[in-house]
Amino acid sequence: MPNTGNSLASLAERMRAKTEQDRQELEALTRQQFDALSKSLRQSSAAALRTTEAAIQKKLGTLEESIASRCQTLSWTFGRKWLQALLLSMALLAGMALGGWGVVTLFTYKIMILRGEIQSLNASKADLENTVGQLEKRNWGLKVLENQDGRFIILPPKATAKTGWTVGKQQAVKLE
Repeated sequence: MPNTGNSLASLAERMRAKTEQDRQELEALTRQQFDALSKSLRQSSAAALRTTEAAIQKKLGTLEESIASRCQTLSWTFGRKWLQALLLSMALLAGMALGGWGVVTLFTYKIMILRGEIQSLNASKADLENTVGQLEKRNWGLKVLENQDGRFIILPPKATAKTGWTVGKQQAVKLE
């Protein structure tokens, strides 16, 4: 009987040792998988941010070009319109001296056209500013920075990044 008791105790001890070894192996394997998942998530997040940054930079470049073009057009238009206004004023004076009512009507018409163009340009400028504002709202306060240390996403104040999320089949970082 004592031999059976020692045998059972030995078997129980071996079972505990095997269970502990299996648990440690499972922990190590789980840790490796989490590390691989974390690395993959960082890589996919970085790729997504680079894509977002490139799209934002492209859109901003397009907006800058559009605004610059409109400003140049506006500048040229004002320069031309001031010359037209000066010439029309001189014609108005001559027309008034000659009693010409048609010149006054033409001058008024030109002024109305100029005001319409200015209003149109102001509306276009407001639309462009609105578009820039919408782009800034869509990125939820995220900022993208690139320096000698690498590329970074700067989170808005009091936001934290939570890993382990997916959207569809893609890994994601949840902001809280």
